[in-house]
Amino acid sequence: MTTDVWGRAAATPTRVVQPERRGRQLSGLPPRFVPGDSIWMRLVRSPWTWLVPALVVVYVLCIWRVWSMLSADNTLEDGSVIPGFDWATVKTCARFAAPTAAVWSAFFILFDRIRPNRILLWLLAFGWGSCLAIYTSLVANSWVADLLSVSAGAGDPAAASRPAVFAAPFVEEASKATILFLLAVLVRHRIVTMMQAICLAGLSAVGFAFTENIVYYARAMIYGSLTIGTGDVEEQVKQLVYLRGFLTSFGHPTFTMFIGIGIVVGLRHRSKVVRILAPLTGFFAAAFGHMLFNGMSSVGALTGTGQFKWILAIIVIAMTIVLFRNHRKELRRVKDRLTDFVRMGWLPPRDPVVMSSWRKRSWLLLVAFFRGPRTWWRTWRLVDSLTELAYVRDSMVRGLVDEAGLDREKELLHRVRGLRSRGALHETDGLRLTLDLEPLKFWRGRSLAFKRPTPAPQQWAPPTASAPVSVPAGAWPPPSGR
Repeated sequence: MTTDVWGRAAATPTRVVQPERRGRQLSGLPPRFVPGDSIWMRLVRSPWTWLVPALVVVYVLCIWRVWSMLSADNTLEDGSVIPGFDWATVKTCARFAAPTAAVWSAFFILFDRIRPNRILLWLLAFGWGSCLAIYTSLVANSWVADLLSVSAGAGDPAAASRPAVFAAPFVEEASKATILFLLAVLVRHRIVTMMQAICLAGLSAVGFAFTENIVYYARAMIYGSLTIGTGDVEEQVKQLVYLRGFLTSFGHPTFTMFIGIGIVVGLRHRSKVVRILAPLTGFFAAAFGHMLFNGMSSVGALTGTGQFKWILAIIVIAMTIVLFRNHRKELRRVKDRLTDFVRMGWLPPRDPVVMSSWRKRSWLLLVAFFRGPRTWWRTWRLVDSLTELAYVRDSMVRGLVDEAGLDREKELLHRVRGLRSRGALHETDGLRLTLDLEPLKFWRGRSLAFKRPTPAPQQWAPPTASAPVSVPAGAWPPPSGR
């Protein structure tokens, strides 16, 4: 009991808790959209407005620390000095490593098509792997290497390979996968398919491999320029680029994919035991696979490209089969869940057919692109909303979301109805692509803000003096003489 300034009893203020908002938070659903809020208020209230700049600053600091550590000269025990990295060498090596990163990034992004992640999540995952994960691994691996070298004793030939086999796999996979656990906590309503988790895991691994390849290529160039018996330095670096940038480029993405699969299995399962064991199983599978890969590299098993090509072909074929089977499974899930709304009379019968076909969805967006930015934007939002509606229903069927999912379903159905009425494309039968380039002019300039153009004022022709103007009696101005 509290008292006021006159000593009288005053009521204790109670905090008002919104049950709807609390229920959505517990179910991992996004907050309700308030139509009256301006875009600036939504930006201020969004946690991403503050989290993204903070992560960008952390990324910059980490990559600067990596540069500071690698650009410093290293003095050996015999007094010889190994020079650090210079900017010209790093730029040259970055050009060698860029094609591998571009090809693998395009592969994961293009495969994430059923309910693609936001571009912001793609950039955060790639930046995490290329900046923060590489710095963490560099510091932790150096520390573990010093410990193993001391414990092994001087002159032990196995001291150099032990950190790469027994320590680096656990450190690197943990550093790459941290962004996946962070996103699973913050936006778990976005990570609902295995392709989404694999895409984020793959982008983090591709970013890690991009920076790591630059380091390996630069070290090879510097070591070759200082060693007399190396031979042609450029040819040696090209062989390393062929080995790391092509033959073994699948290593980091493949291992981290296991963690992404484990995370999405845990998110989409109701059992608490599975939610704990699935990510751990994925992590240990990635670490042990990475350990086996490094062990084969350390004993020279990967240098003979004849046998390794068969291993590479088997891994690529197995990855492709698993991904495409899961892709078809997710499309069938979208069709089944949207069919539930068709049976209840809330969606037309063609929506499950169109939304469960990747070809039909792509055709809708392609035709909408040639009809202007407004039509494309509304069509894209319609496809995204119907896909989210299917996965919200699937979460409720699985028991992952409680009654808060009903309110989200109503919100999505209302949005879908409004997008249809405003011209969003939703039917592929009879839809033809018109190659009229006139609507594409709206993509330029300020029209990307999707604002309704202001109609130009109507211009009236001035009266001609040849025709006399008759003024009715009693009309304004009055006749002269009155």
